[in-house]
Amino acid sequence: MDVNAMSEVVRSAARVLDLLEFFAEHDASHSLVDIATRFGLPKSSALGLLRTLCARGYVIRNENGHYAMNAAFRAHGFGWGGDTLAHIVAVATPLMTELAAELGESVLLGALQEQGSLRILNQARSSQPIRYEAKPSQHFPAYCTAMGRAMLSMMPETRRRAVLAKLPLVALTPFTLTKPADINARIKQAALDGYCVVEEECERGGTGMAMAIRDRSGAPVAALNVAFVSTRFAEKRELAIAALGAKVGTIHAALGFQP
Repeated sequence: MDVNAMSEVVRSAARVLDLLEFFAEHDASHSLVDIATRFGLPKSSALGLLRTLCARGYVIRNENGHYAMNAAFRAHGFGWGGDTLAHIVAVATPLMTELAAELGESVLLGALQEQGSLRILNQARSSQPIRYEAKPSQHFPAYCTAMGRAMLSMMPETRRRAVLAKLPLVALTPFTLTKPADINARIKQAALDGYCVVEEECERGGTGMAMAIRDRSGAPVAALNVAFVSTRFAEKRELAIAALGAKVGTIHAALGFQP
């Protein structure tokens, strides 16, 4: 790379950092014209930088077309280094709201914990009067949840067995699978399908459909779940597979994972 080209790369990187610092320091949203004027950039250049930050989830564009720092990053940090959960929460949150509106069901984001449980990171509630809800930071056993099994399905078998050994396999409902062979069969099916469905194994009346979210290396780091009221699941199943897959694909693009 020649000196001029390198200088342009450095300038572009500096502009991105300048924009991040600017948004981190200002709570208010700003228009494209405002950003271009403040940084002395052509509108086309400013727009390109803003679109990049939006695609990565650092910045959001509101209904007025103005830009601001994603509130999840302001609250939880950037998640740089080994921890990517703050980045995932930031990228996933607006997508979860869209998915909940599209399907009329609540949408959950969760991550597997070392002790074998699944922790809820965020939730987008359905507008339906009868709906499934979970509390942020609430924990569920991984072995009987769609998110837990979806993440386990993307792990090497040795790691999967180690995680499943962390918790006693007890029945939470009459439908909970508790035999390791049965649970592993469902996990292997999820690996083939690319998604996992768990019907009323964790809670009566609730059905979950989840897909794993993978980092740049392909390792599962979280899962996105549509939490159905069971009586509404069958009619929405095919639509949900496509809609959930599209949102997870968008998250993967932001994380740099290419299936």
